Amino acid sequence: MKITWWLLNVGGLLFLLPFTFLYGFTSGLWVYILNLSFILGLGMPLILFHFVRKHIETYAFATQLVLVTLASAKVYLMGGMLHVGTPVYVGLMAPVYALTLPNKKRAVFVFVLLIVSLITATLLNPHHPDDHLFAHYFIGLFIFASFIFFTLYYYTTALQKIKRQEKKQLKELDELRTKFYTHITHEFRTPVNIITGMVDQMKNNPSRWLHEGHSIVKRNSMSLMNLTNQLLDLSKLEASSMPLQLIQDDLAMYIRYLVESFHSLAAVKAITLHFSAEPKTILMDFDPDKIHDIIYNLISNAIKYTPRAGSVKIRLAVTQDHMLELSVKDTGIGIPKSDLHKIFDPYFQAKNHLETLKEGSGLGLALTRELVKLLNGTICVDSVYNKGSVFTITLPITNTAQKVQLPLATEGSSEDAFRSNPLTAPDKTKKQLTLLIVEDNADVIRYLQSLLEADYHIEIARNGFEGLNKSLDKIPDLIISDVMMPLMDGFTMCRELKENIKTSHIPIVLLTARVDSHSRNEGLKSGADVYLVKPFNRDELFIRIEKLIELRHNLQLRYQSFPTPHFNLNALKSSTRNKEDLFLQNVHNILEAHLSDEEFGIEALCRSLAMSRAQLYRKFSALTNTTVYAFIRTLRLKKAKELLLTTDRNVTEVAYDTGFKSLAHFSRIFTKEFGHAPSKTKM
Repeated sequence: MKITWWLLNVGGLLFLLPFTFLYGFTSGLWVYILNLSFILGLGMPLILFHFVRKHIETYAFATQLVLVTLASAKVYLMGGMLHVGTPVYVGLMAPVYALTLPNKKRAVFVFVLLIVSLITATLLNPHHPDDHLFAHYFIGLFIFASFIFFTLYYYTTALQKIKRQEKKQLKELDELRTKFYTHITHEFRTPVNIITGMVDQMKNNPSRWLHEGHSIVKRNSMSLMNLTNQLLDLSKLEASSMPLQLIQDDLAMYIRYLVESFHSLAAVKAITLHFSAEPKTILMDFDPDKIHDIIYNLISNAIKYTPRAGSVKIRLAVTQDHMLELSVKDTGIGIPKSDLHKIFDPYFQAKNHLETLKEGSGLGLALTRELVKLLNGTICVDSVYNKGSVFTITLPITNTAQKVQLPLATEGSSEDAFRSNPLTAPDKTKKQLTLLIVEDNADVIRYLQSLLEADYHIEIARNGFEGLNKSLDKIPDLIISDVMMPLMDGFTMCRELKENIKTSHIPIVLLTARVDSHSRNEGLKSGADVYLVKPFNRDELFIRIEKLIELRHNLQLRYQSFPTPHFNLNALKSSTRNKEDLFLQNVHNILEAHLSDEEFGIEALCRSLAMSRAQLYRKFSALTNTTVYAFIRTLRLKKAKELLLTTDRNVTEVAYDTGFKSLAHFSRIFTKEFGHAPSKTKM
């Protein structure tokens, strides 16, 4: 805008100053004054520029209106447009100048105002013999001015639109990079956390963890290496500096070998993996490393995004035009149509993939596309949301490279090694508290289990949805969960558990690589009791768990004296454990309403609360460290004592009113509870 001001104002001054002194004195005082007004009109914005920055567009509009007014006034004083030239074109500077600003509608308004003002200034003058020329003169001027203005309008509008698109693209790229760095950080932090943790375990207990720990450390080190290689490969491909190492061999046999290594990975999710090739042998040139990376990325993605009991089909075929067609079809979650054109971008992951899955840096498909391009092929995707996707690669078949027979190893793949050490079920008879680990990374599970299995019953859930269902079924004493998981993330699971009365009391520890303050705040808002960032310190984890158990113990002490005859619900509403208070108050009200009904027991209470017997027992044990039966009996006895103290009823009546049909049984447990017989209560 400064450059625009200097060009218009200084350029205008250089033109008008000589004109004013040469022409102004011979044309009369009014013309001289108007010329000076033009100079001031052009010079004042330059002088006032630094004083009106906050309202610069409004001031610019005012300047344009002044310029139009002065031009129209000079045209009027000089007898109309037939007798002037310069003022008309100087006036045209106003709408042209307005085009340099963002508001294009305002520029159109200034242009129309200028034309109308010039016509009006001409028509207001006395008639002249040459007035018939005005129409021709105006039409020419209008066409010329309109051509200049709207040509500039088109180009400035197009330029502004391009700038907006570039700004939008930069913003989208920035958002994608932010998401990418979030996920790539998670991809690095998870194996780093496992490696550092298992190294400590191996040092502290080498006889127990040396062999298995070494396997886990090596596997996760390779995972870091593969991720680093992907980043480097993508960089090389984008810089066109990756060479091809072509050989000639049976591609169908090689791909079949690669597919075989994924069977154990697919079996974990009960996914059917099927490979077919037509013809059975396809002799052609290919780069084994590039094909390996392509197949690995496509099949691992297909398995990752396919739910349990789904299927993944890999098909090879030779087309009629002698091209190789490789397709990978899955029955997974699919890709929304709005994301299909971005799916191969290096910083992109489909929204539903980001929301449902932890693993994946967003590099795999970008790398795959670049590798296919390097092989002079094409890749495309066809997907139906929530039904599945088909990735199809087409490669030219050539037979010019040296024939080589690849040595196809028979040992187990990395996927086999990944699950070579099954999780051992701990001996539940030796522990009291149940701890649920919700995590989809087998090595993280194994590491957490190695830390905690000596002190807790360990239950495992592989994703948030499974964790939610297992929590509702088992009612664990504590939950340790990852955040980014398949089917349901940790935040959603945490909210669901905290909002459900059956599980609202369970302490939840969230473990995640998402270190930003927004994610931490979201985790705490979802109800998490502790938010730990990977790689976490094992001692900090132990301390956090111990503190949560200590808080639970304090909660139990508070609720052990809960079933009192007059419980103040209003006082409870200010409590930090409001949901648990209301739950016990609800239990108290239900039991008190059926106090005289001896048949109203645990089963009836479960039906009233819409909870199973196991859920009710686990909830009561967590809150009161007592059984439901003991809770009901204590409530009846305290109510009986209250009736004996505050009414004239005898012991038999009180026993029946509080649900005891056997007077002897009532007297025995009353004496045991309070240290004296019911008959001596009023004494």
